[in-house]
Amino acid sequence: MFQPLPTQRQYHHPLLLAVVFVGIFVVARLLVHPLNTLDYSTFTRGVKAAWQGDSPYSVIGYFMPPWSVLFLSPVVNQPVETWLALDIAFFATAILDLGTPAGLLLLLHPGFITLFASSNAEWLLIGPGLWLLYRTQRGWGRGLAWLLLTCKPQSALVLLLFDGWEALRQRDWKAIGLAAVVALISFAIYPQFFTQITTPLDWSLSVLARFGVLGAIAVTGLIVAIRWKRLDDRKTLGLLLSPVWTPYMLQYSYTATAFTMRGAGLLRTVIYVVASLILMILFWQNYHVAEHVGALGMVLLAAILAPAYRQGKAFKPAAPVES
Repeated sequence: MFQPLPTQRQYHHPLLLAVVFVGIFVVARLLVHPLNTLDYSTFTRGVKAAWQGDSPYSVIGYFMPPWSVLFLSPVVNQPVETWLALDIAFFATAILDLGTPAGLLLLLHPGFITLFASSNAEWLLIGPGLWLLYRTQRGWGRGLAWLLLTCKPQSALVLLLFDGWEALRQRDWKAIGLAAVVALISFAIYPQFFTQITTPLDWSLSVLARFGVLGAIAVTGLIVAIRWKRLDDRKTLGLLLSPVWTPYMLQYSYTATAFTMRGAGLLRTVIYVVASLILMILFWQNYHVAEHVGALGMVLLAAILAPAYRQGKAFKPAAPVES
């Protein structure tokens, strides 16, 4: 039997969530100032190439699957400040809906800081994808969530495998059918995607890339042992194991790891954010040297501190009733 954490705030009303989202977006849009536009330029040039009849993969560095063009098209002509404000709004509002207000401290996590600094569109896709996956357990919404998450699959690779297997067990043919049809049509239009993703990786922070298969197995065993009494929460387990098994992972993708802490409460969130910032200072200053050590530390910390979730919300075992 489970009960909600006492500190939990409920933001169920869609209108309230919309107001919160718009408010955060407007404030962020007025205040944010981009540090660079490299990733933003790559994404916008790729999408514009597709709309001009060319392949998005004619743009060097565009590695996302073809259906990403559909999701990024509405904002392709917006300035980078709008993209960054949407990153912040999606992250913050999803935390308020699925976690606690203390989770807003995760905006200071190194993963989100590097996401912001690189002007990356990842949370424009991963944010609503995770949010939708937690809020829509079956059907078309689940299939749409998969399409959003597979635009940047490194952040949620194992989560997608877990949820896909669960969908097969549940015979959720709407979700499976939607994702399959969109993927097959997209790949038929842009088969160049398969050539693009065979480009050799420059650098990756994932456990698999840095420590090999045996290292990934060892870290998986450690995380499973840490989460042994919380294994029913497969979504959180999937997010924690994704940085272990994905071939390609950069700093900003650890924002999804930080998202597992959204309902941890004030004390554990402060501990996690401060410890992660210390790991960033210790291991992320030198380019392509020891970033993977700090990143692994952040994953293990999240495995220890993140609560279990039911329907996206944090829970703890109910206290026994005294007779």
